[in-house]
Amino acid sequence: MAVASGPNAEVIGGVPLVSVIGTPRTMGEHLGSRLKPRLQVLSQYLADQLCTQARPGGHNLTPKKLRDLIEPSLGHLQRHEPSLWMELEAMAHASELPPADLMLIHGYGDLLSYLGCQVSANPSTFVAVDSTHTQSGNALMALCWYLDPALFPYLTLLRRLPTHGPATLCLTLAGLRPVTGLSEAGIAVASNELRVSDGAAGMYTSHQLASMLTSPGFDDALRRAQVGPRHGGAALHGLSGKGERFTVELSGQQTVKLNDPMPSSPRVHTNHPLSETLMPVSGVGEPTSKMRLEQMAGQVVAVNGVTPSAIMSWFGFDPQTSTAKRVEADSERVPISLVLVVLDPHSKELHIRRSGVPSGLETIRL
Repeated sequence: MAVASGPNAEVIGGVPLVSVIGTPRTMGEHLGSRLKPRLQVLSQYLADQLCTQARPGGHNLTPKKLRDLIEPSLGHLQRHEPSLWMELEAMAHASELPPADLMLIHGYGDLLSYLGCQVSANPSTFVAVDSTHTQSGNALMALCWYLDPALFPYLTLLRRLPTHGPATLCLTLAGLRPVTGLSEAGIAVASNELRVSDGAAGMYTSHQLASMLTSPGFDDALRRAQVGPRHGGAALHGLSGKGERFTVELSGQQTVKLNDPMPSSPRVHTNHPLSETLMPVSGVGEPTSKMRLEQMAGQVVAVNGVTPSAIMSWFGFDPQTSTAKRVEADSERVPISLVLVVLDPHSKELHIRRSGVPSGLETIRL
């Protein structure tokens, strides 16, 4: 049973919570019917955006051509993750959308890479702090996501209680495209989008993140993080309740597990590859990525007694108000649109706060 703090158990940290239970098809039907209007508008918005961004590169996409482009990905999902496929298929039927339209929501960032669009990655900053540096003695993971303000209405916390497999809780866009979350198996995951130039027809990195969440164990989560080929790129992060951790950097056809020579030191990642192997296939650079990495690394180099509230302050959130006083290297965005998630896989707690709403950092427990 999940326990939520805050005055409204259906809105946590300013983000709506949706819970589903049952088989993959039952959960998909519930999500599709409940989120139908949002899914229809979001898929149309992203389709228009993708067609516009692809045009300078010589891709004259129509809605039909875009669906034809996405269609083979359905087969990849069906082969590699049949339960995710069944959920998506039922969700599409209930929302009265073609499955390819839902796949577009999942794979939007990857498709920008695949089509060679000159669009930088959506900014995000990842931090992991080991157990020796936290007040609770539990390792923590955090992701701060800098979101297009047009997408804020689609932010959704999704809690799945499947008939078989671990319960999960993750941050999504209308139930799709998870970016971070945790599971009943004591695994926390997160993703930084990377723009790459070697995208290949295959998996979407958001599906890999969703697959990691359903893993029975940490080693299996690492295996799932490395499945390929992929349309785009990402840095996928895993943290176990015991404090084990990994970061895997992915391009379309390259997979690199980053070395972790000092596992007791805080780890930071943003939206550019740190591996020399991936640098030659790195796509359009995110202009604030390196600055954010340097700023956060400087912030966490000598921390001790870290709490979720302390992490919130690292990202410029005022604990007493709904505003972000200092927004690292991102002052050109108006309004500033941030959502911060802090995960504790040992206690199975997710702490969340978004900018622009009066709520503070709030907690939900699996």
